[in-house]
Amino acid sequence: MKPLLLILILLIGFSSSGLASDLQDLPSHYQPLVARLIKDGFDKEYVFRLFLDARTEPIPARLAVSLITREIPEIYTKFLTFEATLLAKNFLRENLKTLKEMERRFDVEREIAVAILLVESRFGENIGRHRVIPTLASMAIMDSTENLLKNYSTIRETSPEVPFDLIENVASRRANWAYKELKHFLEIVRPEEMDPLEVYGSTAGALGMPQFIPSSYKAYALNKNSFKEWRYDPEGAILSIGNYLNAHGWKRGLSIPQQKKLLWHYNRSDPYGETIVQVAQKIRGKK
Repeated sequence: MKPLLLILILLIGFSSSGLASDLQDLPSHYQPLVARLIKDGFDKEYVFRLFLDARTEPIPARLAVSLITREIPEIYTKFLTFEATLLAKNFLRENLKTLKEMERRFDVEREIAVAILLVESRFGENIGRHRVIPTLASMAIMDSTENLLKNYSTIRETSPEVPFDLIENVASRRANWAYKELKHFLEIVRPEEMDPLEVYGSTAGALGMPQFIPSSYKAYALNKNSFKEWRYDPEGAILSIGNYLNAHGWKRGLSIPQQKKLLWHYNRSDPYGETIVQVAQKIRGKK
């Protein structure tokens, strides 16, 4: 064996051994996740600091495997009230200049963008109450053997006919999605002058007024300043929504079924799409 190759092998071995030893300092449930993040290029000290923090403790609700959809029409009725419509009209009037620019640049009706911002965050009043890192990290370890067995036992109590394979497939799909979003979020927040563990979002890690998941923020957010400011910036939110919808094929004059089909990209929920369309119609005074 060539001397240089031998040295490289030894160095790699020592490095892996050192990492394995360091991982023992972390909570056992996070050790595989942290090792994976470091392997994917994240700074070891930065990641260790995050996952040694008590605020990163896993969230039990995000570890649960749910086989039942919570997307029912009733959760959206509050956005169809007179008060909600008035709030939306006021926002439209106060941000008309930006909304016109969004229409011109992205061919998306202003009422649709306003409806999305109403439903997603009530124009910034509620951008989320859950720390993003433990939210996504918890979902990313959902498919651990220990968690799968715990979920299987819980689900069997009420639905004994549900096979383990189904639970495993759901958990694996959700965990892979969450891991990718966690990586995107860390890439977003790392350069920012803010505490990454004090960034809050939805139960799926969605961010800011338009509630973009991290990958959508990276791909479609239009931001003049920082991510920190974008979260509460009406101009950034409006233009980002226009950019997102346009990139997915939106243009003015789409039929109602076409609009609902494209809104599925924003939130994979039929009641959600139906609500956005109805709110937009109310803002126009057509319903």
